[in-house]
Amino acid sequence: MAKKLTEKYNDSCIKIFEFIKMLYNDNADFKKVINLFSNGNYDGTSNTHVTLNKYLNTLKLSGIKIKKINHKYKMYSALTKINLNSQDLKSVAIIKEASELLPEGNNKKNIEKFINDLELRYDDLTKNLVAVSHNTNNLNLDFYNSEILEQVKTCEKYCQDQLKLEIIFNNEDSSCVNLLCTPLEVVYLKRKICLKCIGSNGNRIYQIPIENIISIKQLPAVSNPMAMPTTIVFRIKNRLAKNYKLRDWERLENIESDGSKIIINKNEDLNILLKRLMRYNTECEIISPKFFKEEMINRINKTLSNYQ
Repeated sequence: MAKKLTEKYNDSCIKIFEFIKMLYNDNADFKKVINLFSNGNYDGTSNTHVTLNKYLNTLKLSGIKIKKINHKYKMYSALTKINLNSQDLKSVAIIKEASELLPEGNNKKNIEKFINDLELRYDDLTKNLVAVSHNTNNLNLDFYNSEILEQVKTCEKYCQDQLKLEIIFNNEDSSCVNLLCTPLEVVYLKRKICLKCIGSNGNRIYQIPIENIISIKQLPAVSNPMAMPTTIVFRIKNRLAKNYKLRDWERLENIESDGSKIIINKNEDLNILLKRLMRYNTECEIISPKFFKEEMINRINKTLSNYQ
């Protein structure tokens, strides 16, 4: 039988929602916030600050990012999240550019507020698309030869055609991989341009450097572009668990009795993630999926073979 909620518990919930309302209205001045959590009885003692930090941590664990800037709390992510594709983001960019041409006044302020409220609600995949778009617009591609750039244009066309592909490419360990997949988009990662696609079994997203592709064959089968992000679950322990800082695309799933933390990681480039997790040594354990655990074991065995 569920326990009856106490009056103190209910009061805390109300304060949380009042605080969220203040954040949404951009009205969370420090004095107002501290007044809310002290029931109007703030006397300058540290106890109220401790209480405030507990509420801030509660919101952080719920996925709401908050920063204090010039004695005012600002919200940088929202409870409700929306998913936009590249075409949607182009429409938002057009509205944004149009607003910059408007004279100062209510119309311009209202449009800027609309854009800001929209961006606040972007989910992780949409934020990744925005980052990729930003990198594309500011990327110097002079280091690529004309042949590679032609391959980039061809891959972009494959993504638009939405037909399944058979790709043969060289993996990081120089092995040759034959992959049946659905193309998603061309992404730009530092000095690499990659074709992002999802394997035919639907459980893994690949980011294949264009320069590593040996051949691509377009198949007469319509692909499903609605791909779920690759989700990696891992456990961190001991000192790492105490000092670990979550990435934007990660969330804390659970804190276990021994202090270990279960982390959910979505859609990070798997090669980059694998290298990062290897650095954590015995303080990190991959829980799922199975193929990623096997890749970690394979990478460790290859490293050990260098010393035999």
